[in-house]
Parts: sequence; C-alpha cells; structure tokens
Amino acid sequence: MLKIPIDEIVEKIKAKTGLSEEIIKKKIDEKVSELSGLVSKDGAAHIVANEFGVQLFKATDSGNLQIKNILPGLKSVAFVARVLRIFPTKEFKTPKREGKIASFLVGDETGKMRVVFWDTNFIKMLEDGTIKENDLVRLTNCYVKEGLNGVEVHAGNRTKVEVNPNTAEAKKIPQIVAHIEAIPRMFIRDLKEGTFEVHGTIVYLFETGNPFFEVCPQCNKRVHDESCATHGKVTPKHSMVLSAIIDDGTGNMRTVFFGNRAEQLLGVNSEEAFKQAEQNNDNFFVLKSKKKELLGKEIICEGNVANNTFSGELEMICRKVSEPNPVHEAKEILKSM
Repeated sequence: MLKIPIDEIVEKIKAKTGLSEEIIKKKIDEKVSELSGLVSKDGAAHIVANEFGVQLFKATDSGNLQIKNILPGLKSVAFVARVLRIFPTKEFKTPKREGKIASFLVGDETGKMRVVFWDTNFIKMLEDGTIKENDLVRLTNCYVKEGLNGVEVHAGNRTKVEVNPNTAEAKKIPQIVAHIEAIPRMFIRDLKEGTFEVHGTIVYLFETGNPFFEVCPQCNKRVHDESCATHGKVTPKHSMVLSAIIDDGTGNMRTVFFGNRAEQLLGVNSEEAFKQAEQNNDNFFVLKSKKKELLGKEIICEGNVANNTFSGELEMICRKVSEPNPVHEAKEILKSM
C-alpha cells in the first residue's frame, strides 16, 4: 500500500523542479485523465514524481525497485524477481503488425506481477527454456501498465534481461514453493467469496447467449466497434466463453471459463470454433460435438468465487483448469484422513 501523503509528494516535486503547487496538481489531474481513471490520484502523483526524476521510494543498492513500489505509468523501471509461472505464447495479427506475445508471472518478497514480452528474442528465451519457472530474472529499462489483473511490466526495445543474476539481492528472493501461497481446496458446500480450488465433475453445459466476443489481437481486451481502449482501431480476433455446472458430491456451482480456459476444455481454439459455428449456423456447434466427452469429466478448477448479483448464488470465474493428477489426489486424500 502507498503510504506517502499526496501533499508530501507535491512538496518533493516542488523542491526538485521549482514548479508551483498549482501546476503540479494540474499535472497530477491530467495524469489521472490520461490513464482513464485506472490509477488513483495518489498513484498518478507517484507517476508524475517519477517522470520528474523525484525519488519517492528507496531503491535497492543496485537500483532495483521492489514489486510493491512498481506502479502503472512508470518508465525505465528495473527489478529482480523470481519466475512463478510461464503462460503460453500467443500469436496476433493486425493490419499494421503481426507477431507473438508472451508473458509470465514473477514475484518477490513484496508481491507479484505480470511481465510481457513482445520482442522475438525475449520470447525465444521463454520458448527454448533459457527462462524457466523458479529462475531469477533481472530486467532493466521496462515500462509499466495497468493490465486486466493488475500491474504489468512490459519489455521495450531498450530492455535488458539477465537470468539468474549472481547477486546477494537476488539470493534473498524466496523460492517458488515458499513464495506462492497455496490456493486452498474447498468443498463446494463450504465455499465463500475468495480464491479457491475445487475438484469436481462437469454435470451441465449451458447453451444460452452468444459464446463468442471480439478482443484486441495485441492485449486481448474486449473491443467495441473494432476499437480497443489501449490500441485504438484494430482488426479484432475472436475469443469465447464457456459456462458449466461443476458438482463435487457436496454441492454444485456454476463455473465460467474465458478465453484459453474454454479453448483448453473444448480442445479447439476460438477462431476455429467461430469458423465452425458460422459454417453450421450454430454458435454452440463445437460444444455440442464435444458434449459427450465433457459431461462427466473430472477437472480441477482454480479461480475467483463471488456472488452473482443476478442469481444471488456463488459462482467461480476459472483462471486455471487442469485434469486431476492421481498421485497428487492420493496425497490429498491421505492428508485429510
């Protein structure tokens, strides 16, 4: 949490730049507007201070920031962190550009954040195993944005990536097992709002509404009238959503799978599913063709459980789906005995 009062930040900027308090506050308001309300006024003040080179947080001796101090809008950020999870590489295509985008989750003793690679040389480091889960990485000259799930650090053309730096600072960062808090597994009957893991069986698949929606090929955010809030006019690609009821023997719950989680369950990418839907004049053509193998399928869902304001019941937005591992499940049973 940011604890420096905004008036103190304004005073620090004033002392460094000689600008009046009125001008500084105007710049902070402009930054809030520029970022479309994605950051608070306090957050905007930190960004303005950074742009003027005002040091609000004490960096480490090597100039690295801790994750808790990395804010959307900051430029030329350096940090060292441990790789917690590497996500699948995605391809994109727009009228002006096509290529790949890769991302991974990193953490230090103060928090977690997503790192995004656009450069093919950096992406190759993830694809060929140069960067692996549990490795330490030091990135310099990065810029920071607000993503769908929080802070994102993007590597630019001046970014440098160092894998497993042999420094005392890096060695202090917790191991992956120690750092990631275990997501608690719960029976559906005991669920409450929060982040949990559920082991259940698919007992029902919804076939209502339109399962397809358009997203930006660069950032995967929803687009409206072929316009992305971040990247402007784009040629959108399709993503999809799948809703199911999961039952674990103690109760059942609606679970929603977006994007690659839906693709993973169906075994078909969104564009191919959309193509088949158009050819057969049926939005749920792929789902119907896969229904026999999906109904009765056991899965592990990890995600955010919240109260649906329309139904008044708890539902899960799945962020990770997998098939049960027999060895792991046997250990879980033994632990509960």
